[in-house]
Amino acid sequence: MALVALLALTSAGAVVAEQGRPSLVAANGGSYVEGVIGGYRHFIPYLATTPVDHDVARLVFNGLMRTDRGGEIVPDLAATFRVEQEGKVWTFEIRDDAKWHDGRPVVADDVIYTVGILQDRAYGGPLAEAFRGVLVDRVATKVVRFTLPGPYGPFAASTTFPVLPAHKLAGVPFLQLPGDPFDQRPVGTGPFKVAEVSVREVTLVADLDFFRTKPARTRPYFDRLVLRTYPDASEALTALALGDLDGVSGISSADAERARALRSVAVYSYPTNDYTALFLNVRPERGALRERAVRQAIATAIDRGRVLAVAIDGRGRVADSMVPRTSWAYPSQIRKYERSVTEAQAMLEATGWRDTDGDAVRDKGGVALSISLATSDEPARLNAAEQIAHDLRLVGIEAKLVAKPFDELVDTVARPRMFDALLVGITSTPDPDPYPFFHSSQSKDPGFNFSGFSTLPLDRSLEAARKAGDREQRKALFEPVLQAIATEVPVVFLYFSDHLYAQHVSIKGLKIAQIVEPSQRFWDVEDWYVKTIARR
Repeated sequence: MALVALLALTSAGAVVAEQGRPSLVAANGGSYVEGVIGGYRHFIPYLATTPVDHDVARLVFNGLMRTDRGGEIVPDLAATFRVEQEGKVWTFEIRDDAKWHDGRPVVADDVIYTVGILQDRAYGGPLAEAFRGVLVDRVATKVVRFTLPGPYGPFAASTTFPVLPAHKLAGVPFLQLPGDPFDQRPVGTGPFKVAEVSVREVTLVADLDFFRTKPARTRPYFDRLVLRTYPDASEALTALALGDLDGVSGISSADAERARALRSVAVYSYPTNDYTALFLNVRPERGALRERAVRQAIATAIDRGRVLAVAIDGRGRVADSMVPRTSWAYPSQIRKYERSVTEAQAMLEATGWRDTDGDAVRDKGGVALSISLATSDEPARLNAAEQIAHDLRLVGIEAKLVAKPFDELVDTVARPRMFDALLVGITSTPDPDPYPFFHSSQSKDPGFNFSGFSTLPLDRSLEAARKAGDREQRKALFEPVLQAIATEVPVVFLYFSDHLYAQHVSIKGLKIAQIVEPSQRFWDVEDWYVKTIARR
């Protein structure tokens, strides 16, 4: 009893001592130095080509909307927005406290100028299509309205584009942006602003009046953020191990294992929506791939887990749809293909594909089951293609590899649809839209319906989903589309890739989120910190 009483008193004393001890909370100050690969060229987002370019754009600029931790599209520079005429008219009110780094307020004219850049004929970037035919006008000083050619439910995701300052660039067309001084000394609205640029480093300093940290505080915690360039991630990781860096982005699995062995380093894995897939050309001239059973056999024969391992060292998740399982749009019911050589063989046997001449390649009616498998000559793609060819060979399908530099693959294979099977990576958005890949209008270049698969019911569902503003309605319309794709297999979804990030353990505040591109790892950078203060 005495021992029990003593333990009870000791525990109570510990609780009192713990309660009386001040807690440590984040404080302003300190620097964050990150190793990045390659150099820089342009700081205007619409000219960005290198990883450093994209990182600076993410740190310096904001859009009307942005993607939050859960992949939701939420207001950023915008305070509120409303949708009218069933998704045809979108009106955004800009925050009163949103300011440019020179102190000028963000206004509707800034948005209008930026949209003009996106609609400039010389601009051929990924946002050009999203704003084709869109009218934008100034309703009030801080109110801007978009009028679309037709209702488009997911338009909010398009308004994440980085806004440029009209008071700095008004009258400058797209082709003159590269030569404008603004390109090297940009003025933005983000948590950091460019202070110094050298051959090896871009130094950014905190914006001391950053709108997104309010009302809790007025600025990011770090005073400075430095992007230091290295020729490769392995060399940058060595610098991290030596204490010269605080973080390294985009490391390989092998480097991640090195990093995990260091007690001073933490490794984070950011899931992405980017997927790699094998598009099967179902156009009439492509013979065997017109048969659904053959396509289903291909999906059954491929060892997706092994493809993921050989392509990117397992840094991702096996895919069974273009939508990750964490997405609101993931279907409640979908056909999945577990790898089975015997089942794939049985599918082919049942449809008359047999090896009649003993050459290990199935044939029917004198035609061999032989297809071309086109991809880019990057190591990850080649490794994946070789594994797929191996898996198909086991079930009697010959896959002849055609590897080309990426630009050549696009121009000579993908655009003219000169392939049987096309292995490519797709950069997706948090708000999925199957329309570009499966609507009949997208079957020819510049559309992305590489497989040529479409049906009238699918077209109607895809069109209706684009018009629907309600998420549950869109999900209901996506469901039969995604189910039909899984059943008909015009594309075999292989894997989603992850982005690996190494940081010194002294850095606090980072929150893992689903990201669309590597630079989005900075989505919450204003909350990262290294200094603390005691608070009771």
